[in-house]
Amino acid sequence: RCELPDEEEFERQQALPYVIISHAWQQKEVVFEDMPYFARLAASPSWSKSRSANKIKGACQAVRRMWKGEITHLWLDNICIDKKNLTELSMSINSMYHWYEGAAACFVYLEDFPSVAVPEFTKSRWFTRGWTLQELVAPRKVVFFDKDWNVIGDKVSLRASLTGRTKISNDFLLHKQNIGHASISQRMSWFSGRETTVPEDTAYCLLGLFGVNMPLLYGEGRARAFRRLQEEIMRYSDDQTLFAWRSIHAGDRGSGLLAESPDHFQQTGDYITEPDRLNNRPFQMTNKVRPSNIAESEPMNYVGLCAAAVDN
Repeated sequence: RCELPDEEEFERQQALPYVIISHAWQQKEVVFEDMPYFARLAASPSWSKSRSANKIKGACQAVRRMWKGEITHLWLDNICIDKKNLTELSMSINSMYHWYEGAAACFVYLEDFPSVAVPEFTKSRWFTRGWTLQELVAPRKVVFFDKDWNVIGDKVSLRASLTGRTKISNDFLLHKQNIGHASISQRMSWFSGRETTVPEDTAYCLLGLFGVNMPLLYGEGRARAFRRLQEEIMRYSDDQTLFAWRSIHAGDRGSGLLAESPDHFQQTGDYITEPDRLNNRPFQMTNKVRPSNIAESEPMNYVGLCAAAVDN
């Protein structure tokens, strides 16, 4: 609740309106375990997490100022998810897109952006983080704030700058079209230039963007997690732009048919599917790469044809 702030649990069926916060994590953040002692610790300016505490208090003040009591709750990932509980962590990551989508508004806090008078807000570190992609796309209403919680603008008024920085078209950015109508390669290309602290999160932060769920296996590595993501996408989509990636480093051959990183899609933002023109047939992967009617001694020359087009 924004009045305290404190933590409060709700039953799943309760539909309380809430504001959700998007931010780039710093090294020392207030976390779930700190909340029972928040009021006492936040009162001490010498607390090592005082900067994070000020961010939480600033968020609460911004909600009260803008909504004037109509909305009294906010959601902030670092204090609302118990990361020591692996079941809760997995559920939260698989549900994150829907939580941002269901918020009354998303407040983006640009801690490294000094003033609304500075025009280059898109140079903020926030635009380089992997998790913030879905936090920009999923909510209908997104409001940007500088480090002092002054309003910079919203997703509508800032759409030209946002589209120029992220390469996400207005149709998808402003929900004029369903995000599912963007091709797989288009959505992958939006991740270009972003990174995550934990390698596997490169794949996990994209789950909601593609409408899939999968178990989290921290320790499996970035490439394997991203391969599992692509395999999960194939279970639900016949969009062949999934295979339209290209290597960005010499000697990088990917993992066969699938890419090792979303960075391999950075040049595919204008690839679209055309279901009305091309009848995409279902496809699947197998560990058998040689058709059974071709002898082992025969040379193998294959040409792949993807059902896709370039958007002019």
